[in-house]
Amino acid sequence: MSNSAETYEAFMPKKCFPRTSWLLGAMIGESTISVARKYLNELIPPIDPGAIIHDNGCGTGAVTRAILEMYPEPLTSATKTIIHATDINPAFIDDFGTYVVSRGWERTVQPATMPAENLLLQDSTLTHSFTNFLIFGARDPPKAAAEAYRTLAIGGVAVMTTWAILPHTKALDKTREKLYGEHGMSHIQPEWSHPAHLEELLKAAGFSRVESRQVDSALEHESLASWIEIAWSWMGMPRGGWTEREERKWDHDTELFKQECLREGFEVIGDGSVRVKMVANVVVAWKDE
Repeated sequence: MSNSAETYEAFMPKKCFPRTSWLLGAMIGESTISVARKYLNELIPPIDPGAIIHDNGCGTGAVTRAILEMYPEPLTSATKTIIHATDINPAFIDDFGTYVVSRGWERTVQPATMPAENLLLQDSTLTHSFTNFLIFGARDPPKAAAEAYRTLAIGGVAVMTTWAILPHTKALDKTREKLYGEHGMSHIQPEWSHPAHLEELLKAAGFSRVESRQVDSALEHESLASWIEIAWSWMGMPRGGWTEREERKWDHDTELFKQECLREGFEVIGDGSVRVKMVANVVVAWKDE
């Protein structure tokens, strides 16, 4: 919502997709939910009925979907399990809320708009706190980590993830440098690729027992051309906003981005689909006291 009485439509190139939860889902595919499935299955104990869970920065609801895919019992069990699915973007929450209703999950899943740095959740109440590929984009990462610690109950577990290898980020940075002169302005700051950076952040927030592991993932899409259009719509806007120059040069700019993606390891498969390997840092932290 704007605090100005005057409203206007910002310019957007004709070929650009609106920045919606659908666009985010189309861009990331199964890459983030596959990581969630792995740490739910391999790195933390089973989730028991009655758990109080936070899907922090839920976006398209990847963690919530992975949990209820693996543990459908809370949907019908007499022991109520709660999943707080929160995101700073109210449009994402509206979209995910619609999805929750369509799946009949209203009893278990509670979508709400709130920033990771100021959670409207009570102290020491959560059994699980999942922050899946959010922390590096948070406005104040130390505050977000402190909020995860504050809301977690004694004996609870927090899981946070970052990308160790994310090829399209390098491709994006190189493309934006060539087009917009953004020298040394990374889409994701390089320190986040190292698990030790997140480990230290969680220790500073109060966690004493912190472990990390790297998990393989992959981004797959039906065609490279389609994914490039989607990803450039999400990540290609100049810092001052889209201009008519980007509309005129859309094909040129997306082709440049495509070539950089290919150089960074994007692989076109025989059927025309595209695949690229990604590696996630998964950091698990326990609140012992």
